[in-house]
This record gives sequence, C-alpha cells and structure tokens, in this order.
Amino acid sequence: MFTPVRLLYGFIFKHMIQLCFIGALFGLLAANAFSADKEAKPEAAAVEPKKDLAVDLGNGIKLELVLIRPGTFMMGSDKASDNEKPVHKVTLTKPFYMGKYEVTQEQWKLVTGENPSQFKLGDDAAKRPVEQVSWDDINKKFLPKLAERLPKGLKARLPTEAEWEYSCRAGTTGDFAGELDEMGWYSENSEDTTHPVGKKKPNAWGLFDMHGNVWEWCSDLKEDYTADAATDPAGAKSGRNHIGRGGAWPVDGNHCKSAFRDWGLPDFSSPRLGFRLVIYVAAQ
Repeated sequence: MFTPVRLLYGFIFKHMIQLCFIGALFGLLAANAFSADKEAKPEAAAVEPKKDLAVDLGNGIKLELVLIRPGTFMMGSDKASDNEKPVHKVTLTKPFYMGKYEVTQEQWKLVTGENPSQFKLGDDAAKRPVEQVSWDDINKKFLPKLAERLPKGLKARLPTEAEWEYSCRAGTTGDFAGELDEMGWYSENSEDTTHPVGKKKPNAWGLFDMHGNVWEWCSDLKEDYTADAATDPAGAKSGRNHIGRGGAWPVDGNHCKSAFRDWGLPDFSSPRLGFRLVIYVAAQ
C-alpha cells in the first residue's frame, strides 16, 4: 500500500525501529479497512468529508458537491414493503462527489435556457429544486449541456440507487438519517409546496434535503433485491422504470425513509420530482 550496505549496528537498529513502526502503521490501516464487515461505523458518520467541490456554472451560480468516500453498508429495510427487502450488504469501491443540494431552478435554467417547474413564482423560486423534469430530460437536455461547463476530467451523471442510499444514510442504520421534521419537507410541514434547498438540517455527511422536498431520480432501472452481497450495483440490465428516492413535499413520512423506493417511466415528470447529481473523475 496501501533498502545501502550495513555499516554499523546502530544504523541497523535505527532502520529496524523504522520498519517496525511502518509495519505497525500498515497493520492498523489494514485492520481499519477490513474490520467492519456489516455496516459503516456510526462514529464515522459524525465526521464530514474533508473535501468539497464547487463548480462555477457562470453568472455567479455554483454547483456544490460533497466528497463521498468508498464503504460498505446494509441496503434496504426489513420493516418496509417487499420492494425494500431483503436487507443486503453493498460495497461501493470508488469515491464520488454527491450534490450537496438538489439541482435548483436557477441551475437548470442557466444550463438549458428553460424552467419547467410548477413552483417557479416568488422571490425564492430560483433556489427551489427544479421539478417536472423527466429522467430523459435530465440525460438528454441537462447533462450534455452541463458537460460543456465542467472542468476537464470531470463527468456528471445521476447517482446509482446504491450511491444514493449510502449517501442518504451517512452511516446511520434507522429509518431516517436523523429527525425527519428537522431534515425534510413532507406532507406534515411543507404547506403543499417545495422549499428552497438547504433550509433544513443536513445529514452527517453534509447533504441537504435527502429526505423530502422532491423525489430524486437515480440512474438505475428498477431491479428486485436479493440477499446476495453486491459490489457497485447499478440496477437491472433491462427494463422500463427508473428508480426515484427520498420522498417529496406532498407525501407522508413513510415515503421519505432512507430505504424507500419508488419508480417511473423515463418520460414521466411531476411537480414532486427532481434530482441531484454525482460528479466523478473520468478515467484518463
């Protein structure tokens, strides 16, 4: 990981001490890397990632993202519907940047030149999440134009369902990543509308609105879970429906749980449906 000819006994002893220290250090790192075989440690969730990414889109508008490091977690829930069962072990092997916020109306409009949102009136509309965007709209209208604004080597896409849940949980194992009323807009507190992003508490990894406000499209085609462990899962090979996560302003708390799954056809759009982005470093 991740030797000159021996002249004096003192020189040998010095290097033996150094080697012992290095060996102990590598042993500690290896133990840390492989000791957790079930779930990301709760104490790790309290430490926010050290690096953020801010992409200048122009006109003073930035796309802010948080570095999410690789790890292993238990995906799904045995307390929910069959769609969330069974709980299974998932390992993500590559770091990625997850949007700190849902993509906003001003970001969408800047990139595409239009704003399809229903909730686009009012002084704070620009900072509300864009909605009424389909999976196709994101992949055919927004992402190709966004690519022209990204620094060389960076690529943007929708998160996989596994990346989304891993990021939402942020090391937690319960139904929510914290107190729902403190973290999300849903039927009990939304007053039947979306809200500007980032007004509720973030999760332990610094991500806002992972519960509620708008549903968030994922890249995956819907696939039934199995009990088998998975590494970097990316959904079904074929199918029609793409996954949505997180719940939204008009739905109850059950739909906002970390594990809850919904789905829709790629051309489906709704005022309760938006997205956030993943950015990664493309292979050279």
